[in-house]
Amino acid sequence: MRNSVWLSTLIIAGICATPGFGQGSDECSAATSIMGTGPHPFDQILATQSVDASSCGTLNADVWFSWTANQTADHIVSLCAGATHDTKLAVYDGCGGFELACNDDSCGLQSEVTFGAVSGTTYLIRIGTYNTVPGSTGTFDITPDLPLVNPTNGHSYKVVPGHMDWLTAKDAAQNMMLNGAPGHLVTFSDQAEIDWVTNNLTVMRPWIGLFHNVNSPSYSEPSNGWEWVTGEAFSYMNWAVGEPNDTSGNGGPEDYAEMFGSGEWNDADLNHLATNAFIVEWESGGVGVPFCNPNGDNSTGGPATLTGSTGSGVGSDLHLEVTGGVPGQLAYFLAGNEATMGIPVSNGHFCLVGTSTAQFFRFNVGGTDMNSIGGFDASGTMINAVGTSTTGFGYDVPQTIPAGVPIPILAGDTWHFQAWYRDTPAGVGSSNFTNGLSVTF
Repeated sequence: MRNSVWLSTLIIAGICATPGFGQGSDECSAATSIMGTGPHPFDQILATQSVDASSCGTLNADVWFSWTANQTADHIVSLCAGATHDTKLAVYDGCGGFELACNDDSCGLQSEVTFGAVSGTTYLIRIGTYNTVPGSTGTFDITPDLPLVNPTNGHSYKVVPGHMDWLTAKDAAQNMMLNGAPGHLVTFSDQAEIDWVTNNLTVMRPWIGLFHNVNSPSYSEPSNGWEWVTGEAFSYMNWAVGEPNDTSGNGGPEDYAEMFGSGEWNDADLNHLATNAFIVEWESGGVGVPFCNPNGDNSTGGPATLTGSTGSGVGSDLHLEVTGGVPGQLAYFLAGNEATMGIPVSNGHFCLVGTSTAQFFRFNVGGTDMNSIGGFDASGTMINAVGTSTTGFGYDVPQTIPAGVPIPILAGDTWHFQAWYRDTPAGVGSSNFTNGLSVTF
């Protein structure tokens, strides 16, 4: 396909933008700056122990890295795939600051932590060893812990680990936002939904959104009066054999439901000690999971936002839409089969990577010529090249990705989308990007 000059430059940038090669600093004050997901190499062989305190105890032979988030989301820092020695790992909000997470053994003797990152905030990552284990070399990854989309119903799901009572988990789920929509503890309408969750998420013993309403007219122990937190009909049940039984080890009532790894349910008391996670579900907020979100303000004073929704029923059935762009400026949509934390380009961050040759693909919006691109109307909403759109302001993604040899979009495929646009009047040369959007078809 034919690319503009800036697009060719981006491809080169994608090839050259590799993870940081620093091996880690011996002290926090000189932490090695890194960007992206990794893998990031570290070398502890000559490192000495820092004096910084940790809830995990001593981090021997520790090295430090400085990393800035470019999206607001939970992130996982993991040594599981990149280390073979006995490690410890901690994350701080600054040198001498608050410890956000710490772990000794997560995957065997290696370490992994999850912490909530805020876009634009810099965090300190500290890698050490257990007790006096000699330092070694290895790599670590930093990946966003984003919800997964169930292609059958379009709902998004995420497991949140940690022990808490059912009411606390319910409130936490309701306070978790995705594309502007609040979540809730997961509910189930059939066995297919349970099977998708257990096959695609790491399910331990999480709380689900089922509780025994003791004030219900139909309430009786142990089986009648169970309700979903959403108020939807309780028409499908998947209780484990002998459950519910209202029999608690501590003598209290069992009015809240947890789920086993098998997908079967168990009634439990409010602060059930064996329950170690909860599952949050989002039913609305559009199609897809945002990343690189937001990408930064443009010349209008705010970011341009990319969202997805169900399309017209043809092609891939995905409709992309952009708002908040720069009025009167040209723009077009991009797709890639890999996503990154963002490569700085012009006024924004390019967040797509393609295959091993770092290719990505540009959609034709508004005509048959690949250079027939779209733009923004007076409100900053993307339209096609001729100024109108039969499907609304945006673009219905076709069934194929426009590579040299078209790539069909197949069921189960995940593609990542982003839109590029001019950020200042024509001729100045500045450009910007929307957030990214990951969609599983």
